[in-house]
Amino acid sequence: MPGPGHGRDRTRNEARGEDRIVRRGVRAPGGAPRRAAGGVGAAPADEHADPRCLGPGEGAALLADARWRRAVVLGDSSVDSAGMTVVPGWARAPWTDRVIAALREAHPRFACLHPRGRRELPLSHVRSTQLGDALDFNGDLALLACGGPELRARSFDPDAMEFELSRILAALRGATCQVVVVVSPFDLTQAGEVPADRVASLRARQRLLSERIEAVVLRHGCVHVDLAAHEGPPAGDLWGARPGRLSSRGHAVAAAAVVRTLGRLLVT
Repeated sequence: MPGPGHGRDRTRNEARGEDRIVRRGVRAPGGAPRRAAGGVGAAPADEHADPRCLGPGEGAALLADARWRRAVVLGDSSVDSAGMTVVPGWARAPWTDRVIAALREAHPRFACLHPRGRRELPLSHVRSTQLGDALDFNGDLALLACGGPELRARSFDPDAMEFELSRILAALRGATCQVVVVVSPFDLTQAGEVPADRVASLRARQRLLSERIEAVVLRHGCVHVDLAAHEGPPAGDLWGARPGRLSSRGHAVAAAAVVRTLGRLLVT
């Protein structure tokens, strides 16, 4: 685990976003997000005016004291830009690319292993097809997107999901990864394609998934960014036209949640 930052950005960092995170079972406090242009309640014109997205230079400032230099990205199709619906004013870039860009802005020689071309990969497939390469890369930071395929599957086995996630986290933490960030989805009932008679059951499934992820994260000393619990009113434009795929705004909001979480780790 990297040591704490120098503290000079503590006040600024604690005032960023109200993203809910879990680190070793403790939820980090947040502050009030910056207001959108046009006053309270005004719709943001673009991602630079969106309080749920990173402002210009914000990511690099938050991560200036980071000691990580090699990151691995693992997970399902939420880390890919294929089929992304572009919301005007929000760049077409997946959240993982945005997080790595912020790290590279702060540390230009930052390296990343980011396999492409994946689709609906449950955790068992993530472990069998991606974990070996991730371990060989010897990263000190890992970003793992999970939960979407399990939530959309015909049936959901929380014990199997927890078992697979635990195996992945144990391997990463037992190797060179000092920090592993597990990112679970936004509220899938807001995605638009969910039939009304399935909303309640899907919500219950997602709550259970989040609880199980938090339990595994607690055991392995990792970090959970639960996008479903991300502060802010429901926003349908976080989701794209294709089922289960985020829009460009959704990716921008997810990236901000992850970067702000990493920034808070440096001052705790």
